[in-house]
Amino acid sequence: MNGLLRNIGGRLGMAVWLLAVWLLLWGRVDAATVTGGLAVVLIAYAVSRLPTVPLVTRVRPVPFAKAALEFAWDLLVSSIVIGWHALRAPGQVQGAIIEVDAQSRSELVMLAVTTSVSLRPGTLLVGIDWERSLLRIHGMPARGPQEADSMRDGVLRTERRLMLALATPADDVPPAADVPPTEEGR
Repeated sequence: MNGLLRNIGGRLGMAVWLLAVWLLLWGRVDAATVTGGLAVVLIAYAVSRLPTVPLVTRVRPVPFAKAALEFAWDLLVSSIVIGWHALRAPGQVQGAIIEVDAQSRSELVMLAVTTSVSLRPGTLLVGIDWERSLLRIHGMPARGPQEADSMRDGVLRTERRLMLALATPADDVPPAADVPPTEEGR
């Protein structure tokens, strides 16, 4: 019964998301637009197997706020670094593709991590292996192995912060202090 409720809740979440996108595309909220959006959502579910939205069993407010603040800090720092390299020597900036063995098995946490990584200037998700939780990320600047390792550690810290903030059935992480990644996480 619990699995059935989780499945219905996940499908309802996806339906609400599709309706929200529909309303944003039309740019207005009125009875005709909402009715048309509901019809599109029903048709989309009838003709395809849309995924369920993974459910969060609990959002921990303090770790979530900490993750949001650290994300904002990461955005600021990475923007300055990329801007500096773009102005100083644009043709000499080197990048690297790194592999990160993610610890999370939650689709929601993995989605949050990959979105966070892709939104930061200088990093981009180029591939993901869902079965092994392996992320392939292009990052710059990366002039050597130390900078590549630093990027990998940054992704693992982001993942850990999000695992602490978003409690999902797939990840059972106690609300402990932010622990830096170990050599095993590489």
